[in-house]
Parts: sequence; structure tokens; C-alpha cells
Amino acid sequence: MGIYEHIEKFNIKYCDCDFKDEIKASITLSLMEEAACASADELGFGYAYLKPKGYAFMVSNNCFEFLQPISLGDEIFVKTWPLQPSHVIFGREYQFVNGQGEVLLNASSRWCLIDMNTGRILQSKVIENQDYSTYNTKKVFEKVNWKIPTFLPEEGTLKFTIKIANSEYDHNMHVNNTKYADYCLNCFSVAELACKRLKRFCISYVKQCKEGEVLRFYLKETEEKGVYLAHGFNENDEIVVQSQITFEE
Repeated sequence: MGIYEHIEKFNIKYCDCDFKDEIKASITLSLMEEAACASADELGFGYAYLKPKGYAFMVSNNCFEFLQPISLGDEIFVKTWPLQPSHVIFGREYQFVNGQGEVLLNASSRWCLIDMNTGRILQSKVIENQDYSTYNTKKVFEKVNWKIPTFLPEEGTLKFTIKIANSEYDHNMHVNNTKYADYCLNCFSVAELACKRLKRFCISYVKQCKEGEVLRFYLKETEEKGVYLAHGFNENDEIVVQSQITFEE
């Protein structure tokens, strides 16, 4: 099949942007997810293949970094390709480019395959219709530190609280991964974000969240200039999501 990549075209619309007319972090993750799902369908292990088996892919980590701003009205192309999986981790790479082929954003994600009936993580070998030797091996980052530093609630500042309701759900019957980006960025005020530009956003999903749960998001500034940690805790003070956010100020 040669060096595989899937390309999806998107136009950045009003509802995709924040108050500065720049693409939201949650929309960035949404476009990544749309392209990833279309790519998986194209390769033969997408939703139509997995659903009858009772399987589903769930993202465990996302990380993206802007090289150039993406703004209202932009036409962009999202390129994506899967990496050869490990025992249980499916890696996927992304690049957002403009019509001239300039890279606007690099991104990487990690996924697990879940048996929805048992909740068990499945080995990659259960997908039997792939020739991994033909996969694109290019990685957009030299290294991604997927282990985001943790902190206790009392070590941060409470910034945002939400009770989960139906609008947060996707067809896997839990809060969709893209929603958490909005929750984490809600730890900052409009005034604070007005003088910052998002440079890099990394997020790890620790626990699934369901309807009725109350999540509290705490913010902690690190010693590194422009770098913050925003973590979500449930009512048992368990971390459900953790993010590291880097701004250009």
C-alpha cells in the first residue's frame, strides 16, 4: 500500500473558534478524532468493524503543538496515519497543513482497544486484517512525555466545576474526550487568555466519567514560564483527567 496517510479537509467556522477567533483546543481534538475515525474506517478497523464485536477504541492521551495560528475562515487539511501498535497501545500521528502545504500543527495520540462488555483492554493482535509492515513510521515529535505531573487538589486552585449531563456524552456512553479540553481551559478567565496564545496542549485521560458525576478542575502554575497544569478530580478526589498547557505570552 506504500506510505499511508489519510487526509481530511476542514473549514474553520465561527463555532470552532474562541473569543479571539482562534481554533479552540476542543475543536482541534475533534478534528483529530474525525480524521482518525475516517482513517480507521478506510483501513478496515473502524466503527463498522468494531461495533458488532463489542469493541471500541478509546483515546488515552492527546498532545498537539501549534507552529502557526489556525483562525476563523482558514481552510486546513488534517493528515493522519497510524503507527505500528505495541502490545496494547495504538499510536497515531497528525499534521494540520494549509493549502500551501505549510505545517500549522503537529499532534500525536495514543489509543486502547476496549471490550465494551467486560471493560477489558484488548491486545492489538485481535485486529487481524492489518499488514503493519506497510504502516507509515514517521513521528511528528522526537519525544512526547506522556506522564503529565500530578498534584493534589490542595496544591492547586479550584477554578471550574461541572456536573456531567447528557450533552457531554458520545456513543461510548461516557464524556467525549474533546469535552475535557474545554473544562481544562475554563480554568482561565477571558482576561487571562486575552494576553496568551496556546502553544502546546497535552492531556491524559485517567478515568471515564458518567452522567451525574461532579468534576472539579484545579489549576497549578509550574516553575517553567507559561506552563500550567489543569487536573480534573471526581467526588472521591480521584484524578479523572490531567493536562499540561503551554502558552506563548
